[in-house]
Amino acid sequence: MSRLLNKDYRSADFQQLSQLIKAHPLMKKTTTTEQQQQLQKLRTPEYRTKCVMRASLDDIALGINLYKLHLTAEKSAPKTETISFAAAPQSARQSGKPSATPFIKVLLRKTPIVILFERCSMTAEADTEEGRHVQADNQRYEELLSGTDKTRRTIDADTQTMTALMKSRLMNTERLRTDNVASYVSNFEMFDTYKDLQASTKSVEVQGAQKMEVTTYKVDGIDQFVAINKLPSFRVALMLTMRILASNVFEPQQRRFRNMTPPDPLAEDVKFKYRLRLLWRLSAPSSNFGVQQAVTSVCFCPSNGDILAVSYGIYTCARSARSPSCGYVYVWNIKNPVNPERCYDYGVAVVTVQFSPVVPQLLAIGLHNGDIEVRDISRPDQPPLAISQRSSSPHFEPVTSIKWIPRSDGDVSTGAEITPFLAASQAGAITKYQLINSPHLLGFEHQRFQRAEEELEGIPLQRPSQIVPLLANRHPQCLELVLDPVQTDLYYVLTDEGTLYKCSTNYPLQHLELRQVHETTAVCMDFSPWSPKLYLTCGSDWCIRIWLTGILLPLITLHHHLSPVHCARWSRTHSTILVSLSLNTVDIWDLRNSTLKPVSSTTIDAKIDYTTFCFTHCGRCLAVGNEAGHLLMLAFEDMPFQPHFQYRQLKRALFKALALDPELLEQAKSVGYFGYPGGNSKTNTQ
Repeated sequence: MSRLLNKDYRSADFQQLSQLIKAHPLMKKTTTTEQQQQLQKLRTPEYRTKCVMRASLDDIALGINLYKLHLTAEKSAPKTETISFAAAPQSARQSGKPSATPFIKVLLRKTPIVILFERCSMTAEADTEEGRHVQADNQRYEELLSGTDKTRRTIDADTQTMTALMKSRLMNTERLRTDNVASYVSNFEMFDTYKDLQASTKSVEVQGAQKMEVTTYKVDGIDQFVAINKLPSFRVALMLTMRILASNVFEPQQRRFRNMTPPDPLAEDVKFKYRLRLLWRLSAPSSNFGVQQAVTSVCFCPSNGDILAVSYGIYTCARSARSPSCGYVYVWNIKNPVNPERCYDYGVAVVTVQFSPVVPQLLAIGLHNGDIEVRDISRPDQPPLAISQRSSSPHFEPVTSIKWIPRSDGDVSTGAEITPFLAASQAGAITKYQLINSPHLLGFEHQRFQRAEEELEGIPLQRPSQIVPLLANRHPQCLELVLDPVQTDLYYVLTDEGTLYKCSTNYPLQHLELRQVHETTAVCMDFSPWSPKLYLTCGSDWCIRIWLTGILLPLITLHHHLSPVHCARWSRTHSTILVSLSLNTVDIWDLRNSTLKPVSSTTIDAKIDYTTFCFTHCGRCLAVGNEAGHLLMLAFEDMPFQPHFQYRQLKRALFKALALDPELLEQAKSVGYFGYPGGNSKTNTQ
């Protein structure tokens, strides 16, 4: 049975509950006036200044940890009063303040360096002259301050940094112990000691005209420096030391020579200026009369592109009248562009040098009196391996060119055997030499040319008919010898008549073909690295002519300067670019752009004539010699990028240049494919 509820009891419960809810801290609210006062307090500059927290990172981390501990302690504290009422309004539970987060946002800014105090060390050792001066100054300072109304109140205190600076035991050295020992030396003993000790001062050339004085002593009449310099171990150590010292100065140029920084194909500021930049200059030797010899020939080692041999001698007759009759062969290394690593002196001028492709340390040297030597540069103190003799080489004219005969594909001989080489002489003879177990070269005359008569194939040339033949001038001068890039038994010879002889090692004493390539002297010939049938020739008629095997007339004739062209070669990196050398300019031709003038002309020494040049193995640098005896190492800069199809680009440029000559264009097209089999290239020819 149900009973009636007392209304007074229910009203009392509700009143008590409402009082407890209103008294709870979560139900307290701030008035609008109080909120405005708090906001006005936050806007004041004094409060903002006080709120800026300047603390270290350790203080911040410690404060965060303490705050976390405080929050944990508050959460774990037991509650004294618990109210649970199902009908309590939801807004009463949500009206409380959210729990504070334990994270603090810290903004770190870099402050300027403030130097509070700085004082340099002003100490000196007491036993030195400087220490005695310091003590005298300190005493004088004390004397000046010693008196009435002059004394200062000073305090001596030690200062040290946060971290104590200590010295390890390994840095300390043992104390030197000295003892006084009596000895007797007579004047006779002193005279005998210094009798043979003689001091002499010598001047050593460092860089060209710069000299350094070195004092040496002689004991028993022998110069100790000379004796030490003859030791092989000392010379090797000296060579390595000089390489290290030179790399400190020429390190950027050596990296460019090694092609370690190729041009970026994705660069935005690419410009094709065809520019040549000077890397360094190899100074020339000076003769006893103070006259520098001209650079006559340059050859890079086939197995090591850092090594090159340079010959010095007579290049023109104008200098031969006032130059001494001597010559040099220097072997340079790019690791040391200051001093050569091998030096060979001769009593006559040196005309040409050539490394062996099979045994790279062998160097053939052609002299101005017709002699030929073969040296091993790996043994600098040894005499020449072999020298030509007059019984097999009776010519007294200069040897102008030397070429080692490469091995054919069917040669079954061992790799250690040395191949023979051909030598061209201004006497009009081609001599073949072979190294044997003898101090002399085994040689015999392979060709003997006669002067051309009547009209020849090639460019038209009207020769005046000689009524009486001159017997003293029956043989032309051989100026250049070039090997065929494909057939190892064929070679070509250029003469002072402007003629080109095609010969074979299998048919001595006769030539296979004769052609007129220049009106006057022809001095240089070079095959294209992308075509064994395309070659160029240059001479003293101011022209560079490009020929194609099977066509009697030249395809392209390049003519710009009114001066002889000393040397011209195809580029090893671009099939349409070639480089020529005039009296004082280095010209770069690009057949794609123009055949009327070069794309760039570079002059390094305007008053000095150039003689010859040679490409490096990579083809991105050029070694140019002049008559002052300097070898200029030039690097190609701002060059166009290499085309992917070199032969196709070369063929397109040639046919474009022949567009105005339809007959010659048809002859060039009838030759067909004139590149290497398989589209390969041969870029190591020099």
